[in-house]
Amino acid sequence: MKSSDVKARLDVADDAAKREQRLAAKLRENLKRRKEQARARAAGTGKSPPETEANDTADGAALKPHGDSDS
Repeated sequence: MKSSDVKARLDVADDAAKREQRLAAKLRENLKRRKEQARARAAGTGKSPPETEANDTADGAALKPHGDSDS
């Protein structure tokens, strides 16, 4: 086996380990944020998550409240 092959395999393994560490850190941050949100909802503090595109329909049109009409 060539030394360049060994180095290439070590680089791939190192990259994979760094990726796993980044993903683990992101998961911890996400869990911490979700726990804070759940605690806030349970306490009724009104602290809500930031606005997202969850209110958009599949075709990209924003949902309208029940009393609004285009005509």
